Amino acid sequence: MSETTVLFADRLLNVAVTGPLVRLQWGVMKPPQAEGEQPVLQPSHTLVLPLDGLLASMGMMEGLVKQLVKQGVLKQQTTSGTPAPSLQ
Repeated sequence: MSETTVLFADRLLNVAVTGPLVRLQWGVMKPPQAEGEQPVLQPSHTLVLPLDGLLASMGMMEGLVKQLVKQGVLKQQTTSGTPAPSLQ
């Protein structure tokens, strides 16, 4: 059995489409270097997917968000008429 690499990211930083490929740039919080400074998001990894792979992934994520709203982990909020889940 092959090893699996686990990557961590705090946030998605950028999305770019090049032909049939989608590049998702992920970032992690860089701790402050001095007292009083704010943490900074810094790029850490890039995931490249074909468009159909991205669409399949989006469907899975939408299903997960619906489950989390149903379980009460996320709360549905509206901003400018657009529903957006948020953490409780």
